[in-house]
Amino acid sequence: MKKLGFTGQLFILFASILLITTIAFSAITITTVRGIANEEVYSRLSSYSMFINNMEMGDDKKRPEREKNDMKFGYIIYNNGTWEMNSDLDFEITDTFVETLVASVKNVNNMPRIQGRDTIESKDIYYVCQTNMNNNLVIIFTDDTYAFGMIKSISIRSIMVFITMIFISILVISWWSNVYIRRIRNLQLHIENMPNNKYEKKYVDGGDDEVGQLSCSIEKMRLQIYHNEETKQEMLQNLSHDFKTPIAVIKSYAEAIQDGVESTEALNIIIEQADLLKSKVIKLLQYNSIEYLDKTKPFIDIEMDNLINDVVLKYKHQSNINFNLDLENVIFKGYYENWDIVISNIIENALRYAQNEIKIVLRPDRIRIYNDGEHIDEKFIGNQFKPYEKGSKGQFGLGMSIVEKTVNFFDYKLSVKNEEPVGVSFIIESSKRSNN
Repeated sequence: MKKLGFTGQLFILFASILLITTIAFSAITITTVRGIANEEVYSRLSSYSMFINNMEMGDDKKRPEREKNDMKFGYIIYNNGTWEMNSDLDFEITDTFVETLVASVKNVNNMPRIQGRDTIESKDIYYVCQTNMNNNLVIIFTDDTYAFGMIKSISIRSIMVFITMIFISILVISWWSNVYIRRIRNLQLHIENMPNNKYEKKYVDGGDDEVGQLSCSIEKMRLQIYHNEETKQEMLQNLSHDFKTPIAVIKSYAEAIQDGVESTEALNIIIEQADLLKSKVIKLLQYNSIEYLDKTKPFIDIEMDNLINDVVLKYKHQSNINFNLDLENVIFKGYYENWDIVISNIIENALRYAQNEIKIVLRPDRIRIYNDGEHIDEKFIGNQFKPYEKGSKGQFGLGMSIVEKTVNFFDYKLSVKNEEPVGVSFIIESSKRSNN
């Protein structure tokens, strides 16, 4: 079964609310109008009762003029078993009718006025009863024709106004929903076409509501994807170049040995290039593994002074660079293997540029690794941690990207700074300390 779209869901929701509202409004309207109609009937009967009590209705011709659709009524003047009756109602007033009506109000001899409603000979009768100056009962009565007509008229008008308002609301909601659906469909079309236009085409809805906010989020996502696509292309180009060179050297020397052009001493070059290729593959695997780090696994306490000493021990005899360590006993949060990779990559990078010294300073929430090499060109500082970004000397930039992504995962920040008069510092510090 096909699922309903936004318009269908909105229509069903609105129709359900409309149905419930209509039923409730009709019931409330009819009940309210019935009460108003009853009060109007009693008010009119009271006015005629006052007219009769003032003895101004002794002749039918002296009755107050009424509109064509005005209420019809009758009256009874009752005195000790005899009555005088007059009526312009559309049904015959029988003696039984009069006796029943008089019996309903006979208990009001000591009350100045009473009003009520009763069913007499299958007719709903409204009446107002009071005594006149001669102490006679004066009963003014009418049937439910006027009340029913009033209820019907007011209810129909009220319901028509309500239906008109509903119709206008439907038009407004239809227009509103069509506008929203059009905006959502434009976003959908934009998202579907992004791969076709290589994420280069910009589209922002421009509204201040949730759809506009969604559009801004999609635009941020597009820019991020576009950036990632560019980075991926650069990665592929740099990978092909950096892998192709050692492979070509290994192949050429192996063929030269096979042809007898080179001696077996050339095997050292093959081994050296194989180690270089291995190093690049390891870094690529390290970079890819960062994507699978899981924060659901709790961080552990890492004694960074011990870890730094272990890492330095691996590199201190690979060159003539002097390592100067100023380490306090400090705990960092994270995983040992990943912090080992971070420190190793920064030291490898420092060894590539250092002239005489690498200095490592460890303090609470902060590590600074300094080398006395030449300054980094300012135009490269912003891109220093971009995957596969080449430095000023054309060096492979994947290692520092691994460092940055890893420390960010552990809620630390990495920055680079040119020192005066010479040297470059790589600084790792907690996000809280960095913000402060």
